[in-house]
Amino acid sequence: MTIDANSIAADIFAGVAEKSPGDAQPLGGANPATEFCKIWPKAKPILEFIAGLITFIPGGGPIAAGVLTGLIKVGDQVSAQLCP
Repeated sequence: MTIDANSIAADIFAGVAEKSPGDAQPLGGANPATEFCKIWPKAKPILEFIAGLITFIPGGGPIAAGVLTGLIKVGDQVSAQLCP
């Protein structure tokens, strides 16, 4: 399976559409890459906040925070490639 910025953007958009159909409705039929560029600036600060909080959960919290931080970096790279 090949993973590129467009497929990542499409997967993220599909997740938003599944979990929050109301937020995806106005976006329906649009290019997932374009929609990712609208979603990412809203989602990134929330993900960063959550990564900071879960660090304090004993056991797997720091590991989960590290993974989430890595995923945020992937989102930033996708944004750098796709967003104007």
